[in-house]
Amino acid sequence: MTSKERVINAIRRKPVDRIPRYFWIGEGAAKNINNEYNIPISEVDAFVGNDIMQPWLSINKQMARPCEPGEQFVDEWGITWQREGLYNAAVKHPLQDLDVAEIASYPFPDPDDESRYDELREMLAKYGDEFFIGADVSGTLFEPAYHMRTMENLMIDMAVESEEADILLDRLCDFSKRVALKAVDMGVDWVWLGDDMGTQISMLMQPDMWRKYFKPRMKEIIDALRDRRADIIVAYHSCGSIYPIIGDLAEIGIDVLNPLQESANEMEHEKIKQQYGDQLTFFCGLDTQTYLLSADPVDAAQKMKQKVELLAKGGGYIAGVSHTLQQDVPAATVMAMAKALDGPCEN
Repeated sequence: MTSKERVINAIRRKPVDRIPRYFWIGEGAAKNINNEYNIPISEVDAFVGNDIMQPWLSINKQMARPCEPGEQFVDEWGITWQREGLYNAAVKHPLQDLDVAEIASYPFPDPDDESRYDELREMLAKYGDEFFIGADVSGTLFEPAYHMRTMENLMIDMAVESEEADILLDRLCDFSKRVALKAVDMGVDWVWLGDDMGTQISMLMQPDMWRKYFKPRMKEIIDALRDRRADIIVAYHSCGSIYPIIGDLAEIGIDVLNPLQESANEMEHEKIKQQYGDQLTFFCGLDTQTYLLSADPVDAAQKMKQKVELLAKGGGYIAGVSHTLQQDVPAATVMAMAKALDGPCEN
């Protein structure tokens, strides 16, 4: 069974030879594996058995753009980013002080720029027959909105129901939709949407505010994708506690939910599997925030097997972790999890 067949079968709840997996391997974790097992960095994904490949096509690519500590750059949106720790953070926001007319006329990047799709085009040509190829169109709405407007201003805009919120989110919806449709036309296996809507203890906003501003726009994007290709798979990513809107995500057509961050409030895997396991595929696994930092590899392997027993029953499971694996997760622990998934699957 190819990786592509394995992932599609898991999502469609058909038999698989083993549980499909995709571990996000950060630069530091990749170097750990390189040092420990003498594996070239370019081959680390294959070494851990990843079944999915996907490039960034939108704004989240800027978070991981290579930079020196403290270095700044301006991206295609006019946002100034600065390297802080492992990622880049937005430090200057081009729409911060603009009114509704200025937001409406502000120049957005070109969603049809062919260079945006170079990596995806190469990936499809080289690996598309064997691997499951996705297109990452995150952040889709909320994240680019607050990177451009600031979190404070965006939240105020939505709270007072100002035109600034609607015009900005409408423009972002159109941009993300056009990028996603281009990826569908190129032949991707899924479109990856998402915005981090949760903290450790709750959502960043009341669920009803999410339903007012984000649910209908996400549905508009998903409906457009399904109109273009009825069988396109749609995945959605949000870190944090988003339990109140999981049912809404299933309702608007999400197929795959990631990462079900179990360290966040109300995100227990067993509960969510019982409630939504017949509607959603869960792409999740062990906690990278605390557990994997000090876990014994043998224990991590056992817990990974327990996740499979819980979440793969009846299909609808892709093995992963709760976020990117960084340099603080030992290579031996990563490989123990991977080997625990190598056996045949009885689902």
